[in-house]
Amino acid sequence: MIFEITSSILAGGLMGFSYLQKKNVNSDAAKIQKICAQNGLDFKDDNMQLLRKSKIKDGEKVVGIEYAYRIPLGKSFHDYELKKEHIQDGLNNKQSLVDISLDDLRSLKLNRNITKDIKALLEKKKDVRKEIELSYDGVLKIKVFNEPLPTKFNFETGISKGWKVPVGKSRGGMILYDFEKKAHIIVAGTTDFGKSNWVNCTINTLLHNQGENVSFTLIDLKGGLEFNRYRNLKQVKAYATNVEEAVKALEAAVEEMDSMTEYLLENGFSNVKDAGVKERHFIVIDEAADMADDKECQALLKDIARKGRASGLRLIYTTQYPTAETVSSQVKRNCIGRLCFVLDTATASQVVLDQPGAEKLPAVQGRALYKDLGLIEVQTPYISNDAINKVIQPHINIRPRKERVEMNEEGNRKAAKGGSHTLVIEETRLS
Repeated sequence: MIFEITSSILAGGLMGFSYLQKKNVNSDAAKIQKICAQNGLDFKDDNMQLLRKSKIKDGEKVVGIEYAYRIPLGKSFHDYELKKEHIQDGLNNKQSLVDISLDDLRSLKLNRNITKDIKALLEKKKDVRKEIELSYDGVLKIKVFNEPLPTKFNFETGISKGWKVPVGKSRGGMILYDFEKKAHIIVAGTTDFGKSNWVNCTINTLLHNQGENVSFTLIDLKGGLEFNRYRNLKQVKAYATNVEEAVKALEAAVEEMDSMTEYLLENGFSNVKDAGVKERHFIVIDEAADMADDKECQALLKDIARKGRASGLRLIYTTQYPTAETVSSQVKRNCIGRLCFVLDTATASQVVLDQPGAEKLPAVQGRALYKDLGLIEVQTPYISNDAINKVIQPHINIRPRKERVEMNEEGNRKAAKGGSHTLVIEETRLS
């Protein structure tokens, strides 16, 4: 009883302390207006006006507040975008405020560790850096988030279902990509910033969610190392490591696409979903720039990008060199999804996202911009080799490699002629 009374007094005191502190400082809404005024975003006779504020929720958890302002006539959204860092830094000016919310208090458990938990909460609140996002749809919306984006989070199965895969965590919660709504996606970014890791996460999510219905054509033109671990999966229809093999693999995919299109036409369906076809075939290309000069490859890719959606083909088109030559207009026009990691120039960002921005991303592995209705900054999931092995092991189809098959066939022929060779079957191992 005494313990509960003491705990309640501590919690009540903490809330009162926070309230008194907050009374002595401006709210975020008022601070934003003051920062904007001091940065020339107001006129003497026409100031920013706060129209409303609303909570931003990730499920039941409140993760921030959205403030909507009427901006003065004569100012543009671009004016405010240019001052984004000023607004964000102003909100994070060091002060003694310890902003404790009711949600924070609810997270405390009334037990013998409550003093320790309160101390940890106070320290955490002091260190938190608020991050903001700006958008405009007739009013200026400034989202102020309680906590920054994580710099890393691990891949987990079960985050998504069906043909949805995780894009990453935004400041407002998890973003999913639905391949049934947006069939094709361009993934770009400088090497070693998370592009291939995201593709691995996607392949593993699809294997986990749709192992019986998904198939892959994997084109790895960076030496074959990235996708080598998948080549013996039963879902892999073709695996190419050079342009000549890529042409054959794409030709086979187009033949499948044409065959399915003919079936849909004959039976009066407009696409595989209407026809009740469960299978989807993903064409995954790691470093498309290496096939940019091959006219045959480009023609096949354009065909898949243009007609593949209805017949169940899905294209994941990745490159670290996004230019008008490596991302053709037809491929780009049919790839509604865009995910862009750090790039070196605004021009490269323009090719992928139709606007700059990727060149300003922080140098954090896995940090990217996802284009949906607007640009959303996300931290993409990280998948380890152990996690990959755990997902793919049940799907490995042990089979002789082509060269070993040929070698064994040659041995059989010699044995049939009375030679001394005997047939040897070798199992391949996961590389």
